[in-house]
Amino acid sequence: MASRYGKRLRSIIIGVIIISFFPTLFFGVEQQKSMKPLEYMLGGRAYSLFPDIFEKFLYSMTILVAALLFGLFLALTITFISTLLPRSLQKIIYGFYTMLEALPDLFIIIVLQVSVVAIYKKTGLLIGNVSNVYDSKIYFFPILTLSILPAIQLFKITYLLLNEEMNKPYVNVARSLGHSNVYITINHVFRNVLASLFHYSRTIFVFMLSNLFILEYVFNLHGIMTIMLNTKGIAFIITVLFVAIPFSLLFEWIERYTERLNVHREEEAA
Repeated sequence: MASRYGKRLRSIIIGVIIISFFPTLFFGVEQQKSMKPLEYMLGGRAYSLFPDIFEKFLYSMTILVAALLFGLFLALTITFISTLLPRSLQKIIYGFYTMLEALPDLFIIIVLQVSVVAIYKKTGLLIGNVSNVYDSKIYFFPILTLSILPAIQLFKITYLLLNEEMNKPYVNVARSLGHSNVYITINHVFRNVLASLFHYSRTIFVFMLSNLFILEYVFNLHGIMTIMLNTKGIAFIITVLFVAIPFSLLFEWIERYTERLNVHREEEAA
């Protein structure tokens, strides 16, 4: 396991180093010399990478993790409510969320921002700031916006996994013992569904991380992605690794956990 992760980590570092040379190839060495090695440019001014990177990383990861947890909560809640509805309504809800999934991220951001401005103009009620001003930090709308599409994806995945679980033998055994569908879903099915969701964690994370780039630009957030887009050379390498290494460790742990879980399930089945 350790050797496998070591190979992956080495591949990540080599890949980041190769990518960091692309600006030099396209724009020349002189542009790279305009900035010090441990600086990033923002608004035409140069800032020191340290200790700014710690604050920016914490800000971006707070938004990312909060959006993931909120999206997961919404997905599980909607999935649970859907299971209590007739099959025809379940299909309508699933089709509706499939349609929403096709909406571009930028479209959702703009709709939310325009809605807040329109409500403020008509009622004088400001639901929340839709852009960073000076050094103030906003959380509500970035978290809400970033959670919408992952919530839809997680709902679809959870819904399909739950329907698959409901057809397994242990559910029929529980029903024969007189347990209701609500009891079976809460106490047995959801536990297995959550374990299966770990398999999709890497895909969801990469999707949310790519959306975070757009989010920080549109909401004028000064987070880790903003630094990443405004650094070159060694500063770019450090910034990317600041994001890549912690999450590669997390995914390694998730992979080991799911492998142990699968072995446990196979032993129970045997």
